[in-house]
Amino acid sequence: MSNNMQKASMKKAYVLFAAAILAAASVEAGAGRKYGTAGCGLGSIVMGRTGSQVLAGTTNSTFYTQLFGITTGTSNCAEDGVAMVDKEKEFFANANYESLMQEIAQGKGENLEAMASLYGCHGDAFASSMKNHYTAIFPAKDTDSETMLSNMDAVVTSDAALQNACKDVN
Repeated sequence: MSNNMQKASMKKAYVLFAAAILAAASVEAGAGRKYGTAGCGLGSIVMGRTGSQVLAGTTNSTFYTQLFGITTGTSNCAEDGVAMVDKEKEFFANANYESLMQEIAQGKGENLEAMASLYGCHGDAFASSMKNHYTAIFPAKDTDSETMLSNMDAVVTSDAALQNACKDVN
């Protein structure tokens, strides 16, 4: 068997295994839960109950947000609250600081979209506003993730377009 055939066979086995896990998890997904068959975690926030659960599961496992959510009671793994949402933003900003810095400068990217979803924002308004306020979000070369997040909060609460586009504006 050639190396390419082995890789294709392993890929098929992985897909079948993932499908079996998701099917088994669907039995566990109750009607009152805020997440779909992929479970709680950042993937459940980004994709919701009815979005692609494969992508939700991939997001959860790539960034370990399900483990974090279960441990801390965030990411749809417990009842929502302002404090939990803030902790989730803080964790995500810290874990993805470098990527967010680059994506905010570009005005697009996966992590920026995920951060927008943590703010409850939809569409391109969040990314565009963050790009337009880059120097306010990163006022110095040594801006840390905590300061970045605080500055992002200030932009979101002061931008009229974002107040209409985001549901989690303080």
